[in-house]
Amino acid sequence: MMKVLFVVSGTARVAASRYRVYQYLPILKGSGVSFDVVSTISDLATSLSIRSPEFNQAARFLYYILIFVERFFRFWPIFIRARRYDIIFLQRATFPFGQARLLKLVKKVIIFDIDDAIFLPDTQERTAITAYKAFIKQKELRDSLSVSDCIIVENEYIKTYCSRYCSNIHKIPGPIDTERYYPLGPSLKERGDTVIIGWIGSPATTSYLRILDRVFKEIFSMFPMVRLMLIGAGRYECFDRTKVIKRSWRYDTEVEDLQKFDIGIMPMPDDEWTKGKLGCKMLQYMAIGVPSVVSFTSTNEEVIRNGSNGFLVRSDREWAETLSVLIKDRPLRERIGKAGRETVLELCSVRKNAPRLMEIFRNEISK
Repeated sequence: MMKVLFVVSGTARVAASRYRVYQYLPILKGSGVSFDVVSTISDLATSLSIRSPEFNQAARFLYYILIFVERFFRFWPIFIRARRYDIIFLQRATFPFGQARLLKLVKKVIIFDIDDAIFLPDTQERTAITAYKAFIKQKELRDSLSVSDCIIVENEYIKTYCSRYCSNIHKIPGPIDTERYYPLGPSLKERGDTVIIGWIGSPATTSYLRILDRVFKEIFSMFPMVRLMLIGAGRYECFDRTKVIKRSWRYDTEVEDLQKFDIGIMPMPDDEWTKGKLGCKMLQYMAIGVPSVVSFTSTNEEVIRNGSNGFLVRSDREWAETLSVLIKDRPLRERIGKAGRETVLELCSVRKNAPRLMEIFRNEISK
């Protein structure tokens, strides 16, 4: 029986851990794979990482120290356990002081999975603390990549970066559990004339909503029946609160809340950081069968065919025009939503990608 040790960079509270590891586990278990999952940081530190964009500078500094210390001490039990497994699967997992290089001593297959441009600074703040953190993070990532026998990436942008350190690279977008995320059906979604534009995210990405401040103002003045639903958002206030429905993110209510959407949005800047992101929220919207309207990036273009299975927009004018058309045209929403669902089933579903992951595991072990 194949034995895999999954090392994740945060507990199941983190989307990357849930989507890139935990979703696979029931399928792997049914395929005869034995596995364990360990996190490089505690659940407390994971919770703090989700809220960290809202910290002041002093709190963020203390948070960085906590993360650094936890990863250093948690490495040693992982290193000791590693010999019991055939594969060490590092999902964004990096360690300080070159510890990752020691994993080569266990002589096991090492696979690194990366779904974000974590080689770039995660904030636009330019302070001594953030500069030092970015330097350390890049060094730690290089250490993990350099000891890996295989790298799994989510998109071409990340693949290009990782090719500096390893030629054995596989691309697996998503994945998303299309059995958990499914369309509710028009007959169960009647709300009269109300149209809900929805967004799901975290405090770390809430700032991207500011991109649409003027668009929201225009849309709400044109369409009084439109409401904006935000799931998991941090602080965000810019207009009449009666137009906004806020929900805390919870795993057990996430799908039910998403199914209330008529249109899903994903505003984001087109910069180096976002080129590394194949937005999970976009795939969630598509999986539940609602049209996705997303900012244009080369990575989003790998999935979205504009006007066919979703919409790629570049300006306030395009955002307002696209949302207006969708608000007025329910059949169009249903057609685009259905096409998006079909795209996710074919390209990004966990059922589609689990066999690919298993094949990678078998090939690496047999070398």
